Amino acid sequence: MIFVRAIHELPLQKYVHVIMGKKRDLKQIDAIANEFHIRGDLRESFGEFIEEQKNLGYGGSLNAKRGFTYKELREKAKEFLEEKGL
Repeated sequence: MIFVRAIHELPLQKYVHVIMGKKRDLKQIDAIANEFHIRGDLRESFGEFIEEQKNLGYGGSLNAKRGFTYKELREKAKEFLEEKGL
């Protein structure tokens, strides 16, 4: 509900960008997860790992928010699996 209120205050173009940008990001992470056979609870952990990497300053080069390119996400998937011992 807090998210909806914050979004509601944004101009329409910004609102569409936030929603569509999130959707695109999730699709990319899902595609990488499928490519590397990251499923179930591990998939959720992978998403958390990606967010944690950004928060720790290890974000990607896609944009000012430190989003990851597809190639960078593939590298992060490898790091994630190595960290998990898989």
